[in-house]
Amino acid sequence: MTSVISQPNNTLYISNIDWKIKKPLLRRSLFSLMTRHGKVVEIIALRKDGLRGQAFVIFEDVQAATAALRFEQGFTFFGKDLKLAYAKEKSDRISKRDGSYVPRAKRVKREEESTAAAATTTTTTTQGATEVDMDVSAEGTSTTAGDSTTTTAAPPLPPAPTTTATQQQQQPTHILFAENLPSECNEMMLAMLFRQYAGFKEVRIPRAGLAFIEFDTEPHATLALERLNGFKLTTTDSLKLTYGKA
Repeated sequence: MTSVISQPNNTLYISNIDWKIKKPLLRRSLFSLMTRHGKVVEIIALRKDGLRGQAFVIFEDVQAATAALRFEQGFTFFGKDLKLAYAKEKSDRISKRDGSYVPRAKRVKREEESTAAAATTTTTTTQGATEVDMDVSAEGTSTTAGDSTTTTAAPPLPPAPTTTATQQQQQPTHILFAENLPSECNEMMLAMLFRQYAGFKEVRIPRAGLAFIEFDTEPHATLALERLNGFKLTTTDSLKLTYGKA
């Protein structure tokens, strides 16, 4: 019987995603949701027939993946409740990093040999497991995610506070102001990012590139500003936060 990795690993398989979401928006939204649990190495969203509504999120370490699985299971994402599970296989990227990578052709050959050997000793019917090539440059293939038992792991600590001279001169308020936001950034993405902090109330985007984030008290707003100012929204865009007028 083909062995399938079912224990915790760096990669999460996510399903029940609204397949109508455009790929760039989907990747950015998942990044905003998942990166608060740890460093996200790669997000793979497949758009081929039969694979829409699915994605893989590859984390830097297993602890981050476990925390994301635990805290985001059932999160309402664009109107649908996400289903998360550990991927059945390591991604090629992680396998290459830890030295366990086996080329796809060799993996297929090993499975064929294993299947042939099993057939000579037993007549037990086995259910084949479909492989997923996690390499972004490769063509995606369909996969199903097996059930697994999650382990308790606390999310990693947020980055150290960042305080600028401009912030020090400002009068603290319970409202934060964000500017120069990328065009793909919407209210839902920002809400997913700020909702991890106590006292969060709402996000308002009066026009493209600008947003107001409201908290119930000034101390709560200040904590979010210190932790998220400079947060990387994309590879080229960082979150710039200041206090807004109350």
